Amino acid sequence: MTELNRIQFQRHMEENGLLCVFESGQLVPFPIQRVFTISARKGDFRGDHAHKKCTQLLVSLCGKIRVNYDNGLEVSGHVLDGMGSGLLIPPGVWATQEYLSEDAILMVLCDRIYEVDDYIRDYSEFKMFLATGGSK
Repeated sequence: MTELNRIQFQRHMEENGLLCVFESGQLVPFPIQRVFTISARKGDFRGDHAHKKCTQLLVSLCGKIRVNYDNGLEVSGHVLDGMGSGLLIPPGVWATQEYLSEDAILMVLCDRIYEVDDYIRDYSEFKMFLATGGSK
């Protein structure tokens, strides 16, 4: 499977803390329309869906989160473990996040506002979406 884009953000370490920059049109390759965060208990799974149109950029603000992603043919994964890097999830990719530490917080930057019809929450529907070239 072709690896999803991993993005390394600007990190500015100073004596009193770390600053990471997330700017539209710079390292974030789309205009940011929505931002949300998720925290969960160690061992919990979140996501478990795909999007028809929305591109998402996932960043672990704290802790470790394993992102498993599936293009319909192959499954792969990547561990996010700091706010200095992110994983770009394009439309038509099934993604699940496993929270590997108690302190994990995921930030998601999206190129679209929330649209309930954009979500594919059933895996068989996801496979049909891919088989029809994303036109369902």
